[in-house]
Amino acid sequence: MNYQIKTIDNMKNILKIFSIAVIGMIAFVSCDPIENRQEMTGSVTEAEARAKIKVEVIPFESKINPGTMVNSNYLKFSSEGLAPAVTSFAHGLGTVVGTFADSVQSFVLIGEYTIYVNILNADGTVPSWSPLKYPVTVEETFNVDPAWALLCGEGEKAWTWNGGENGDDKIWGNGGYRSDRQPSWWGRTLADIGTESNAKGEGDGAYMVFSAMGATLTKFRNDDTKQAGTFNFDMDKGKTTAGNSPLWVADFEKELNKDQPAGAEWIKIDPSLVWSKGKLFTSNVTVLVGKMQNRGEGPVNDYDILKLTEDELVLAWPEDGDAKTGDWGGCWYWMFKAK
Repeated sequence: MNYQIKTIDNMKNILKIFSIAVIGMIAFVSCDPIENRQEMTGSVTEAEARAKIKVEVIPFESKINPGTMVNSNYLKFSSEGLAPAVTSFAHGLGTVVGTFADSVQSFVLIGEYTIYVNILNADGTVPSWSPLKYPVTVEETFNVDPAWALLCGEGEKAWTWNGGENGDDKIWGNGGYRSDRQPSWWGRTLADIGTESNAKGEGDGAYMVFSAMGATLTKFRNDDTKQAGTFNFDMDKGKTTAGNSPLWVADFEKELNKDQPAGAEWIKIDPSLVWSKGKLFTSNVTVLVGKMQNRGEGPVNDYDILKLTEDELVLAWPEDGDAKTGDWGGCWYWMFKAK
């Protein structure tokens, strides 16, 4: 699949969608009244299905201001008697499952896509020619968070340990919560990372790939094994530095602006008081050596994003959770770079 990713500045702007699609699955079952029991065991032909099923993209009408079209994707499925029973779309925002023929979708990449439409006969069997395929092209995107391009590049991007110029910097270890931004108390270097019993093969030479297609994260170990799962992030979940309250940047700014008159310019937090930029969440997979050190060594699936650029990714995890870990308390850090 070929991708064209706009610059970060362009991605902040709302762009017009010419055509949209996703790699997805739609299951259809008959919902028309059928009097003849024999007809219920009949099969739908491919020609009949193609004649009835339509996939089209139309402008999304604002529910706030009816009659006003907004720059959003409205992916509409119509079936002329074959009612959609389940819709499941795998795309840059993960997998969305619904029960409607019409669904608003958001996409983070442009390129060539295929909609897969799975068909069921009236008796519940699957025709041999199912699924039907509908190729479409996404030419432009809109309202895409810059973090998608930083994490996933032009579709997917590999990250590995950042050992510094000489390879002897601490790449995983602990330090103070909401104060440090790298391991400062204790840590592993490339020479000794990945020796832990539950992190074998995740040291020097191991890497992970973030993919916007389906929002997948795959970990490739240096022993030729791998593990795959999914990820998501929330860049509105930044935290303030130790000694400041409230914990969340969003709440801190609300406090700053609570007495501002209507229409006044929003007062933003001083950047020096921001410790983290947002949150990274993973499912069925962790980042390299993503374990709860000192807390049972289970998997870590919730990370603070301290730094995310085209070249560097720094993550953190407080030992006792977001709210219960005290300022300067135990916190673990991961240092990565683009591969």
